[in-house]
Amino acid sequence: MAKKQTASPTFFVRFVGKGLSPATVPLRAVNDALSAVQDLASGRDPFETAQVPPEKLVGLVDVKAGSASYACAARAPGDAIHNLSEIGTMLTSLEADGGTIDEERLVAAIRPIRALSQIAKRNDCRVEVALAGQQRHPLFVVGKGDFRRIAGRVFMKGEATITGEIERAGGATDMRCLMRIPNRRKLLYCDIKANSVAEKKELVRKLGQHLYEQVSAVGTVIWIHRTWYVYRFTIHNFLQPRLGNPLKAIEFLRKSGLNAWDAVANPESLIRELRK
Repeated sequence: MAKKQTASPTFFVRFVGKGLSPATVPLRAVNDALSAVQDLASGRDPFETAQVPPEKLVGLVDVKAGSASYACAARAPGDAIHNLSEIGTMLTSLEADGGTIDEERLVAAIRPIRALSQIAKRNDCRVEVALAGQQRHPLFVVGKGDFRRIAGRVFMKGEATITGEIERAGGATDMRCLMRIPNRRKLLYCDIKANSVAEKKELVRKLGQHLYEQVSAVGTVIWIHRTWYVYRFTIHNFLQPRLGNPLKAIEFLRKSGLNAWDAVANPESLIRELRK
């Protein structure tokens, strides 16, 4: 009988800490860490996609005896290598507090990075991710305090009003709202906050009455401070902008003084003269 061939590893996930081995690392920690790295390798945005697409799943193919190192094979190895390499570059840029950041990649990656940081804290270790054959040179390392440090450098929080179009509102267990806002490719997933469950349901119901309409939502925003890209938005209330008649607005401006240009024979010549 022919021996079944094992898939070649694409990358390794390693727990590094005093006395750690496959026998001492809790199974839950291994599962959570591999799931987080799978999200990073697939490029999945948890706000956009509930599960990793089947064609981008990652499987465990081997465990190194004597060390907490787990060999993983990706169904789309090229994408996995590219995405994990980009995460390494992004984390290096954040540590240096300089360079450009792909905001959408950061938003998609921040949850799994937080999960890895929490795993490192609970198990008093660090989590390394390295390509196969390059285990001595990890693409990136996440330690127990890394998420807090990254969040402190990247995010800023405040109250604001965001105007956009309501795309969806509701939810069986976690009531949320989706908004389409200007200069943003992806929809903005918004949390809902109220003083009680009943008030929260009522706010969601009112938002649902304005599907595909423009509203101005008031709430708490977390931005990526370098670019003012909205990471999270919690809606407390909203109102609909009242748009006036543009023709009346233009007429109001003319009456406020702009009609003085009507008396100028050659406005372009006058402006050129004033600039001299």
